[in-house]
Amino acid sequence: MGTRFDPPFWVGDREFSQEDLEGIQEMAVRCRRLPRQEVIATICENLAWRSPNGQLKLMSCRQLLTDLDSVGLIELPSLRARTKKGKNANNDADGEPLPHLPMEAKLADLRPISLDPVLPEERKTWNATMAAYHPLGYRRPIGAFRRYWIRVKGPEGRIIIGALLFGAAAKAVAARDSWIGWDAFELSRFRWRIVNNNRFLIIPGVRVPHLASHILGIVAHQLPEDWLQRYGFRPLMLETFVEAGWEGTCYRAANWIRLGETLGRGRDDRYRRNNLPIKTIWVYPLDRHWREKLLVPQEYPYDEEDDEQDIFEL
Repeated sequence: MGTRFDPPFWVGDREFSQEDLEGIQEMAVRCRRLPRQEVIATICENLAWRSPNGQLKLMSCRQLLTDLDSVGLIELPSLRARTKKGKNANNDADGEPLPHLPMEAKLADLRPISLDPVLPEERKTWNATMAAYHPLGYRRPIGAFRRYWIRVKGPEGRIIIGALLFGAAAKAVAARDSWIGWDAFELSRFRWRIVNNNRFLIIPGVRVPHLASHILGIVAHQLPEDWLQRYGFRPLMLETFVEAGWEGTCYRAANWIRLGETLGRGRDDRYRRNNLPIKTIWVYPLDRHWREKLLVPQEYPYDEEDDEQDIFEL
């Protein structure tokens, strides 16, 4: 019985031949006594599977090998248990959140407003602030992402009044994919060109008319360049999902487009149980020719791997 890994098959914009598959199978046997991560790194190196910046695409390779293992085409070494001191320990939001910030002001009095990437030493404070105040809490991002502080002019210098998180686009959203014109194959190859506004937080106590939509305007100008510098490409579209009970007023005011509603299924729902909250879908094209460019083959520019990984549910 065939599988989706019958050669030739695609992973992102890379085509795998019968020779590639046989090479993977041979290396998996030869390296079977090594730890799983070493097997993945060795196979990735032998495939010369690299991003344009020269880094091995370890996460993409790991996902492929895990999938091949699940359908019986290779056998990977068993996973070893992680210790609590490991990289993925669940202690990344145990810092102190920023305090409430009583502030009523006019937008003009706070300019210039800036989006500042979060520094490594600020990460736990950002995580804790998001966990404390955002209705959806905090979850570690998956793949490519950018955290920001929102800073404004204060009486004694720059002050933080909010935070933003951008990350990988949702795996499949019927209304979005239909609107773009993607079929399942195009979705699997080109989804990385969309960036998701996962979290948008204004610290409690801050009341400034038109602040949120103004920040989204700054995002539309700044984020494409930031993404280019960090990941080597400019995204073509932003997306976000607004929980029931919220109107998405700031997105509408910033000229985002409301596409409809989600179906209530998360990233990994294989049984169509519709057990997640329905959300409204908003998008913002970042390029005049976004539709054509979202359908044009292009080398996958980065590996969906960074220093933190988890899953955002939709």
